[in-house]
Amino acid sequence: MPTHYNRFDPSKRWVSVQAVGGRRLQTAEINEMQSIALQRDKQIGDVIFGSGHIIEGGQLYVNGNKTSLKISPARVYLDGIIHDIPETTLTITGVGEEAIGLKVEYDTITYEDDKSLLDPALGYSNFGLPGADRLVANPKWIANDATATTMYRLQDGQLITAKLPPELEGFVPVLARRTHDTSGNFLVSGMDGFIEPKDENNVTLVVDAGKAYVQGYEIMKLVPLRISIPKAFDTRAVLNETKTYANGTSDYLLNSRPVKAIQTVTATVETTATLTRGNVGGTQDLLPKTPAVDIVSITAGSITYTKGTDYQLSGNAVDWSLVGTEPSGGTTYTVVYRYTKTMVPGTDFKLENDKVKWLSGDKPVNNTTFQTTYEFYLARKDVYFLTADGEIKVITGQSDVYPPTPAAPQDVLELGEIYLPPNSNDVRVINRKPKRLTMLELRSLLDRLERAEYNQAVNDLDKSAQYSDPTLLKKGVFTDNFTNFERSDVTHPLFDAMLNPKEKVLQLPIDQTFFELTLDKVNSTVKFHEKLVTMNYTEEVLIDQSFATETMNVNPYLVFGNIATIRLTPSHDSWVESSTVTRTVWGWWWDWWTGTRTETRVILDENIPFIRQREVIVQGEGFEPYSDNIKATFDGVEIALTATDGAQRGTLNGTMKADGRGRFTCKFTIPANIRTGTREVRFWNEV
Repeated sequence: MPTHYNRFDPSKRWVSVQAVGGRRLQTAEINEMQSIALQRDKQIGDVIFGSGHIIEGGQLYVNGNKTSLKISPARVYLDGIIHDIPETTLTITGVGEEAIGLKVEYDTITYEDDKSLLDPALGYSNFGLPGADRLVANPKWIANDATATTMYRLQDGQLITAKLPPELEGFVPVLARRTHDTSGNFLVSGMDGFIEPKDENNVTLVVDAGKAYVQGYEIMKLVPLRISIPKAFDTRAVLNETKTYANGTSDYLLNSRPVKAIQTVTATVETTATLTRGNVGGTQDLLPKTPAVDIVSITAGSITYTKGTDYQLSGNAVDWSLVGTEPSGGTTYTVVYRYTKTMVPGTDFKLENDKVKWLSGDKPVNNTTFQTTYEFYLARKDVYFLTADGEIKVITGQSDVYPPTPAAPQDVLELGEIYLPPNSNDVRVINRKPKRLTMLELRSLLDRLERAEYNQAVNDLDKSAQYSDPTLLKKGVFTDNFTNFERSDVTHPLFDAMLNPKEKVLQLPIDQTFFELTLDKVNSTVKFHEKLVTMNYTEEVLIDQSFATETMNVNPYLVFGNIATIRLTPSHDSWVESSTVTRTVWGWWWDWWTGTRTETRVILDENIPFIRQREVIVQGEGFEPYSDNIKATFDGVEIALTATDGAQRGTLNGTMKADGRGRFTCKFTIPANIRTGTREVRFWNEV
């Protein structure tokens, strides 16, 4: 086995190998020169790229069953070298958090492995003899290996974070530190959370697409992220909660709710028993049901015995040791007594709507108490936040009647709070909206503050006039700055005015009719493009360069592999939702226009929560030729595809089949109850 001598150590800070005249060259020195060069390349590369960054390709595709994933061919910078990695398929579990990493193994290739390494210098004495060996890097993708450099993170088979294309990684920390020092962690747009139902034990937290900066690093989420959140099922026990029973009342509401289950109910019950008198002379007769609480009466035929004179209760027995009379030995007598009973669920009582409901079995004695031991559900508060690595995590809070809000870790961006009512599907999200303000927004706030100061000054003048002027002089005086409805009689049946708070103008309502734009492409003389309509024209070649000396990527960091392309028409939607209201604000969109919607249902602003249902045209290309059963989901909801323009339907209902060029056209209808905002439309095919 040949020995490769190499004394290079980065801690020695070698810069170069300096040859000395008259001395022989060592093989170790040649190896050390290469190690010095590789170390220098690594230091420069780490500053420019950052270790473990995808330069080109590396798209991730997870199959429908979430059991395997495919990574497209990629070029990745790692350990000072840019590695070319072929397409790879890995097996995953699709459950919980998983990591896809890159691992590089190095092999030494000798002349025995590759005969081309023998000296090719024909005519010299060394021809055909062995020379230097070669060190070969073998990079490969690997799943769930702690020794690999993590490149992708998956949660339940869904991609959470991935290495971003390099952007001068060595300078990014400097810029990030400056951004964080001046602005802290903040949200730029999106990332609102809301709840979707999942199953009987969990709900789904959906965090919208958006952009934020954490620790100064840009975090971009292109599609919504879904996280499973367990419902609040923790319980607490209540021991012997006491209620007073009243005849005719069957339902008794428990203090702590909602109730999971009743463990025990104990009550004082009255019963009648026939006993046989034992030997006379102060002996006791045991009662059949215990523990006894009190003896109500004892009779034998027409004889009624006196409590405290003839008998007394002693433990769980009738004590005849008093000086009074007693039944003869061997004779029977009737005892009416009370004892503490553990009530039978389903016979004596049941749990109904957080109440103890008494049934037709035994019941407590009137005006006596009964005790209930039960379990009730507790509420919980969770907090979800964004880390500098781009992960959205959830902190599970402590369950309690009035649950506290858990504290988020340092150096993260807290996005919101989740309130989980006890044993309920009515989970609510409170979005913190830690959004930074632009200069235009700060200018708008200043304008609003100035208007508020002006309105306050006018209001002070009105009050001064009301209190200082004589009553007779104030007749017919009325002031209104038309910025709010405080001085309007909005309950009057004839009131139907609108206000423009910016211009301080009162105006009658405007009837608006909105029409969907329709195009007559057959009879029109204009030219239609994908998203543009122009006057008709003819194209003419002005400059023609039919020869090229070389090819160059304009932006090599954004060059991706060959993936399918989907075009949606329309790709976005804006509409006005009108409704009749008592108070209407006119012109509010000048200050609050977002570019995506217009609606005047309430004063100033109210979000329209759901996208309207409408038809969308799809053009797909880049699929494998004749791909069958192309399916689609809209924000995770499966949708049915309908073929258009002569395209072929898939074998399965609601699917499509690509033609020989890998293309297809179809349409679908947006499902109901899809929230507004950026939503993911996903197309894939199954064999």
